[in-house]
Amino acid sequence: MTSRLHRGLMTFVCAVLVAAACGGEVSDSDTSGDSTAAPASAAPDSSEAQSGGSGGSGGSDEGTPGEGAQEAETSSAAADEPTTTLEESSAGEAENGNAAADAEAQAVPRDIPNIFDDPRDGLFDEFQATMDRGDHPFMQVDEFCTAHDPAPERVSTDRGIEADSISVVHIRQTLENLVQIGFASDVGDPREMGETFVAYVNKQCGGVRGRKIDLHTIEVDVLGDQVQELQIAACIEATEDRKAVIVLNTTGILEAAALCIVDQQQTALILNTSMPDLLMERGEGRLISSTNSAEQALRTLALDLIESGELEGKTVGVAASDAPGRYEAVETGLVDVLRANGVNVAVFDKLGCTGVPCMVGSVETVGRMLSAGVDVFFNVLNILTAPPFLNEMANQGFKPGDVQFYATTFNNQANELVSSKIVQFGGASVGELYNGAVVLDSRDIGGYRLEDYEPKAFNEMCAETYANYSPSRTRHSIESAPGEASVPYGMVTNMCSFMRMALRAIYDAGDNPTVDDVQSALLNLGAVDSNEMLPTSIRPDKTTTPDVIRTFQWEFPCTRDYEFAVPGSPDGICIYPTSEFRPIS
Repeated sequence: MTSRLHRGLMTFVCAVLVAAACGGEVSDSDTSGDSTAAPASAAPDSSEAQSGGSGGSGGSDEGTPGEGAQEAETSSAAADEPTTTLEESSAGEAENGNAAADAEAQAVPRDIPNIFDDPRDGLFDEFQATMDRGDHPFMQVDEFCTAHDPAPERVSTDRGIEADSISVVHIRQTLENLVQIGFASDVGDPREMGETFVAYVNKQCGGVRGRKIDLHTIEVDVLGDQVQELQIAACIEATEDRKAVIVLNTTGILEAAALCIVDQQQTALILNTSMPDLLMERGEGRLISSTNSAEQALRTLALDLIESGELEGKTVGVAASDAPGRYEAVETGLVDVLRANGVNVAVFDKLGCTGVPCMVGSVETVGRMLSAGVDVFFNVLNILTAPPFLNEMANQGFKPGDVQFYATTFNNQANELVSSKIVQFGGASVGELYNGAVVLDSRDIGGYRLEDYEPKAFNEMCAETYANYSPSRTRHSIESAPGEASVPYGMVTNMCSFMRMALRAIYDAGDNPTVDDVQSALLNLGAVDSNEMLPTSIRPDKTTTPDVIRTFQWEFPCTRDYEFAVPGSPDGICIYPTSEFRPIS
């Protein structure tokens, strides 16, 4: 494998694997076809319920979205299998659903707020109180969408917005191919997930104000020495050929491709990858991320530790790679903040990335850390560099308990798949050295490992909708046997929440919106539903959605149920919460 391929792969793997910390990581996939009826909603007339595809909208019943994954892209019309499922309900059932809805509408005055009562209380109820769901067709907790009147006199207004359709593109990285190099994690079928939700919207709910969602899925390989070129090509196809009004991505995307979409092509992008502040700024409100920016994650950790007094009297070491933008983000978001607040950062070194891993200068850096008496180390290294660097620390004499390690979503070190490589590639002794690392993150990583965990209403609605209406009838659950660590349950909720953000923006933009109207509506959504129903919001001065953070612990060997298996090791690792959620200051 060439150095260029190694480096490109390293960068890409570090970008995409954030999807492996989707919230509910344990899943129980049941494809037996045992499905139950989804929440009743008024089905649109069959003449208005065709899937929004390009060209002919009928499509073929042959195959499923998974079988069509060999194509470079497909319209949502390829998900015609859900069409059959959606039309299984009888006319009588639809009439009963309409009658019940009419009766409820007459019984409940519209001026009564529709506020979800979160059983967790506290800041969760405070958050829900900011979101009056009313009768909004894309804001209900128990249904993905509800039928609503089409806009009268619809006309074509802008690129991608026709009288009867609106273009949305899903760019999907083929994460399943990472199994070839040992980095695979079961994320389910994001392609089928997106197509199922769109088919449901188009057939059960009449689209958005009468416009069917014309969904195209563009698949990009994760392997090879032209990953960046392929992703930029996907950007061009999505924005120029498919005229996307909004682009969705739940499986990772490189910074160059994201910049192409939001800056060069002036198109909205919703993703779950941590991007640098500069890119967020260049997006000018068009880049929405479900995780903190790179600098924001580091800055939040630094300020949190300073406020708690955890760094008083400590000697800090930091080593960052010289990969473009990485060292600068660490310097700005972490080291400058620590030093400005009087923290002793004794060692801050740059590691060369002439090859993979980025270990040029690591022997000298570890030596300086040992001489300086470093007892705190911030792990900002990537998936391939952290294991050998920690191994070098062990080789030079650092023992378990000598150093307190800290990490965030920066370089995905809050991700169990990524951090499990510390043991897989470094061995048990390195895992024991890193044991007890403190992780600060905005997601509920490993929350299901706590005894009082309960599945969240929004997650369950998303999983049920997918199970009942997907071609595969796959049912993902938060409950599973210990050791079956995977992420499909979180992935289906991520796709569900991203799609709902897009649909809310399109709906809120009005009867005949322009692209600018949709982008403005997206930027002003306010409180939004998210994986694990955490407080998340979007506003003009805030396009990273998290409003809360939580402290977690990395443990090896894992003493909790549902450990994350480590290939080649009899023991697994796990990350689990050690604090309550608190607002991001």
